[in-house]
Amino acid sequence: MELFVGIALILIVFFSSSIIEKRLKNIEKQNNRVIEILEEIRDKK
Repeated sequence: MELFVGIALILIVFFSSSIIEKRLKNIEKQNNRVIEILEEIRDKK
């Protein structure tokens, strides 16, 4: 039983960290796009 719980915890940690990593990559892409837009606005002035 303890082995089963241990394996379940490892799987939960693995999948949650993978989901968090995907969300962080999406945030990074959005930030890069915002920076590009701000640079374009700055260059127009």
